[in-house]
Amino acid sequence: MNKILICSYDTTFLPEKKTPEAACRDIKCAEEITIAPGEIKLVKSGVKTYIPTGRYCRMYARSSLPLKNGLILANSVGIIDSDYRGEYLMQLFNCTQEPITITKETRLCQIEFCPHYRGNQQFGTSDIPAIETRVDVDLWERFDEEFSSERGSWGFGSTGKN
Repeated sequence: MNKILICSYDTTFLPEKKTPEAACRDIKCAEEITIAPGEIKLVKSGVKTYIPTGRYCRMYARSSLPLKNGLILANSVGIIDSDYRGEYLMQLFNCTQEPITITKETRLCQIEFCPHYRGNQQFGTSDIPAIETRVDVDLWERFDEEFSSERGSWGFGSTGKN
């Protein structure tokens, strides 16, 4: 498949551009969660992707995240490799002195699909691949099988451990 597939189990969690000129798609919190002061938590997004070789995804905090929620993306920019099949998790840090409760469906981060290079070779093309979205509970459950890769759904810090 030469297109990016974004999958969720609920239309609520499909990443969306809020304006035609938006560079990224917003992703939401798929659970209600409380983060204690000084704590880092992994927050579910309800999103999985298939990304063709030669592309990857960058995850950024929304610009309002610190002001509205008192949170920052703990790793500054998240990198999701094309061979990752698990649910996107937002690594959030509470930089306030109070517990922060995030309600389900709060827009927290944004994602962008980008080309990448290996040595002097560019994988992919200069064309932007199509993006398809699907709401499919069955596909969500078997995503790692349907789009198998060596890495699969192994998450943070897993490269080289499997």
